[in-house]
Amino acid sequence: MGQAFRVIVKTFKDIWGEMFLLVLMNLLTLVCLAALPFLALTLLQVLGFEFSLPTLLVVLALSALSPLGPAAMLALYHVTNRIANDFAISWDIYWDAFKKHFKKAWVFGIFSQFVTFAIPVNAIWYPQMFGNQMWVSWVQGAWLALGLFWLAISFYVMAFFAEQETKRWRTALRNSALIAAANPIFTLVLLLFVGLIMGLSLLLTPVFILLGLAVWAMFGSEAVVNRVNAFRERMKAESSQTSAPEHRPEGA
Repeated sequence: MGQAFRVIVKTFKDIWGEMFLLVLMNLLTLVCLAALPFLALTLLQVLGFEFSLPTLLVVLALSALSPLGPAAMLALYHVTNRIANDFAISWDIYWDAFKKHFKKAWVFGIFSQFVTFAIPVNAIWYPQMFGNQMWVSWVQGAWLALGLFWLAISFYVMAFFAEQETKRWRTALRNSALIAAANPIFTLVLLLFVGLIMGLSLLLTPVFILLGLAVWAMFGSEAVVNRVNAFRERMKAESSQTSAPEHRPEGA
């Protein structure tokens, strides 16, 4: 838990230190993500459609199908990864990541939205189809647990992708699952805190518009860098212990 609070403190310090550029990059990323859903909502209002839950889910799914949205979000993560590693940032880093990983970001965006919507749909579908049978509650609970685990993976996965030298989504997903499973308290504390911050920022809409996405990405990046550095230090300590010469008594 102590490491989680260290991540929280460092995140706020780093956001404060790079506030100006983060606000600008957050605004650009938000425009890239929200442009298509905003146009869809406007069109539905003009046509007189009622806003049911399925309609809203389809509109939100458009953010992953936006031509620029996933790449813009991944570019923002590359910037926050630089900040978490105490390096300088610039627009060059943002645009370089945007162009270099455009296709990979789009593919993962579609996969992520599919999983994100499949989990709640299944959690709702089973009780509606099979009623109050005893086994249904167990299946529904399993889907809800899977949803929580997927939320933890989603918190880490883009940050891991940005941290990796070799950019592979399979590796990023595996490492995200491992870090979530190996550090449940660390992950839970951060998710609860970030959830609180994101909820407050949504209530104060201008705050979310200016920094919402950057805050989410910054916390994920700081958490990944914290766990990666801890792992490296542990491996270094174990390596030094195994390579240390055996101590022999004097005169032996």
